[in-house]
Amino acid sequence: MDIKSGQKVAIVGPTGAGKTTLVNLLMKFYDVSSGLIKIDGVPIQELSREKVHDLFCMVLQDTWLFEGTIRDNIVYNKKDVSESVIVSACKAVGIDHFIRTLPHGYDTVLDDSTNLSAGQKQLITIARAMVKNAPLLILDEATSSVDTRTEVLIQEAMDKLTVGKTSFVIAHRLSTIKNADVILVMKDGDIIESGNHHELLEAKGFYAELYNSQFEKAG
Repeated sequence: MDIKSGQKVAIVGPTGAGKTTLVNLLMKFYDVSSGLIKIDGVPIQELSREKVHDLFCMVLQDTWLFEGTIRDNIVYNKKDVSESVIVSACKAVGIDHFIRTLPHGYDTVLDDSTNLSAGQKQLITIARAMVKNAPLLILDEATSSVDTRTEVLIQEAMDKLTVGKTSFVIAHRLSTIKNADVILVMKDGDIIESGNHHELLEAKGFYAELYNSQFEKAG
């Protein structure tokens, strides 16, 4: 596959198809045993793991927050982040108002006693990715643990996050990725089809089967 700068790439396929493995290879969590992955023409074997990680932001299905203030969680390990950058990221994802209702606002410590919903945690991790502002983005767009209204908020926040970035979206519900520039269809560890939504539907292959079966269930 050849992904151009700024494209939105959806990765779809049944459970066990290799979607997560593909992402782990892109992030250099696994080293490739054959073939090449290049970023801007440079094989990632020539880049340190830290350098590769610096190029990516990630928003995963399992939200990862640590014990520390909300501000610390959003800044994470990025140096010299101004208050205005933090606040504008939180406003962009729609979590600023909620944070300000907490007793200590952005200085509220996230620990076992802090009662955040799954959606609020996810919005904080999206704000973290906005502040990091890396050129490449990986999104696991599963929002199965949130209600419909929160899902719309998260989807809107993710749409804002992808602007100007090259993004890889692990798609669970195919209805959310119709606007992707490229859809990679995976099965049994291989990319078996690629194209946009209309091209793949017209091809009447595996993607069309997956899409129609989800659509029938939803109907």
